[in-house]
Amino acid sequence: MQYDGSGLQAGVQFQCTQCGSMVQVGAARAPKAAGAKPRAAAGGPKRAGAATRGPARAAGGARPAGPARGGQQGGQQERPGYGPPRKSGNAGLFVGLGVGAVVLVLIIVVVVSTSGPTPEDKSAEDRKAKAQAQRDEIERKNAEIRAQAEALEKPQKAALAMAPSIESALKNGDAAALEAMFDWQSYARYNADLVAGNSDFLYSTLITVGSWAKNEEGAFTGIWEGKAAHGADGLRERVMYYIKEFYFGQQELAWDQPRTEAGDAMKMQIGSTEYIGRKIFIAYKGSSGEKEFWVGAPRGSDAVKILNLFDKSATKNLQGIEAKREKADDRNPQNPDRDPRNPERDPTDPTDPTMPPDDFDPDANLPVMAKTGAMPTSPALVNAVNELAREKDLNTARMNQIREEPSAEQKKATMGAFIDLLVDAQKAGDRAAKLRLSKALWAIWRPFCPADWGEAQMVYSIEGFSSQNAEEMPVRRWLQVYAEYKTD
Repeated sequence: MQYDGSGLQAGVQFQCTQCGSMVQVGAARAPKAAGAKPRAAAGGPKRAGAATRGPARAAGGARPAGPARGGQQGGQQERPGYGPPRKSGNAGLFVGLGVGAVVLVLIIVVVVSTSGPTPEDKSAEDRKAKAQAQRDEIERKNAEIRAQAEALEKPQKAALAMAPSIESALKNGDAAALEAMFDWQSYARYNADLVAGNSDFLYSTLITVGSWAKNEEGAFTGIWEGKAAHGADGLRERVMYYIKEFYFGQQELAWDQPRTEAGDAMKMQIGSTEYIGRKIFIAYKGSSGEKEFWVGAPRGSDAVKILNLFDKSATKNLQGIEAKREKADDRNPQNPDRDPRNPERDPTDPTDPTMPPDDFDPDANLPVMAKTGAMPTSPALVNAVNELAREKDLNTARMNQIREEPSAEQKKATMGAFIDLLVDAQKAGDRAAKLRLSKALWAIWRPFCPADWGEAQMVYSIEGFSSQNAEEMPVRRWLQVYAEYKTD
C-alpha cells in the first residue's frame, strides 16, 4: 500500500462477492512514526475539512468510512464505507416455514375430509367390495360343502372298519362280542317306527312279538301273526337266537367286501336322529337272499353300531324249526314228504311183503352196543362232530349242512361218529350228553327211523330209563338205523 504526504493510506479496490462491482475502500492514516505526539484527548474539537471526513463516495455509492473501532480512547477512526452486507439470522425464516407447512397440512386434511371420493373412486371401491364379498361367499359355501362331505364320510369309514369284527365274531361263534356291537335301543325304535308306518311289518318274525298261525286241524299254516314290535330286550333275545341258529358254524362265511364297498351310503331316520353308515353284506356256502348288517352312527360321528339285521330268509328259516309240519310215515306213498329211497307200501294190504307181520318186534334183533369207528372227512361235518364232543348243541345251520351233504358216505360216517359219542355218554352215565346227542340224531335222521320208533324210543329223557338194559336201547336202535342206512 502507498501513503500520500498527509499520512493517509491510498484507497484499495475490492470486487464485491455478491454483485461483482468494484469497491474502493477509503484511505487510512498511516501509522504514527516513533516519537510523534499523541492526538488530543478524547472529546476535543473535531478537525475541520478532510481531516474529519473520509474522501467522497467512490463510484458505486460507497459511503465514507465511519469511526474506527478499537481506536485510541476519545478518538475517532474511520470505518470502511464499502463491503458485503451484514448477515442476519435464519431462525425466523425456519419458524415461518414450519408454521406455514402445518397450516397447509391442516387445510389439505379439511379439504379431503369434507370433499369425499369422486364418483369414479366410489364405483371402483364398490366393485372391489362386491368382488370380495363374492369370494367370501364362495369360500363359505366351499367350507360348508367340505363339512357336509366329512360328516357323511366319517361314519361310513367307521362302518367299513367294523366289518372285519362282525365277520370274525360270526366265524368264531362269539355271541358276546357280536351282541355288544348292536345298539338295541335304536334298533327297537327303528322297528317300532316301521310297524307304526306299515302294518305289513307285523308279519316279520324278527321284528315282532307273535306266534305261528294254525288251521282248524291244528296244523301250522306257515304264517307269522305278529302283535307288536319287540322291545330292546326281546329283540336282543330273538335276533341273537336267530344268528346262533343260522349263522354260527356256516361254511365259508365271509364279509362280501367288494359288494359292500360298491354300495351307496346307508341312511336311516330313527326318531329325530339321522344315521349314516354302510350295509355290511355277509355270505356263506349255500346262502340265499341278502344277509345285511346295517352299521351306522349319527351324521358326523364315528361311534358306529349295528342298527338292523336284514335277512330275507329269516321267516322261512324260523318256520322250518318253529312251525314245521309234522311228517307222517314217509314209507306211505300218499305222503308227499316221503323219502323216495324207502320202499312204497300199502298200509291197507295185509299181503304187502313190505308190511311187517303182526308179531314183529323191531327190538328183537338189535345190535349190541358198540362203537362204529366212523368219522367223516368233510370239514363242515368234522366241525359238527367236534362241536358235539365239546358239549355244544348243533344249531340249525350245522344240521342243514349235514342234511344237504351230497355224499351219502359222508352223511353215514357223521351218523356213526354221533353214535360213538352217544356210546361214550351212556357208559359215563352223562344224562345231559345223552339227551343232547340223541336229539341231534333224531333231528337229522328221523326220516330213516322205522315208523314205530318214535321220539320216545330214540331220544333219551333227562330222567333216564328204569334199568341199565333199557338205557342201552336208544343206542342200539340208532346202531340198527346206521346198519340199514344205504350209501349206494
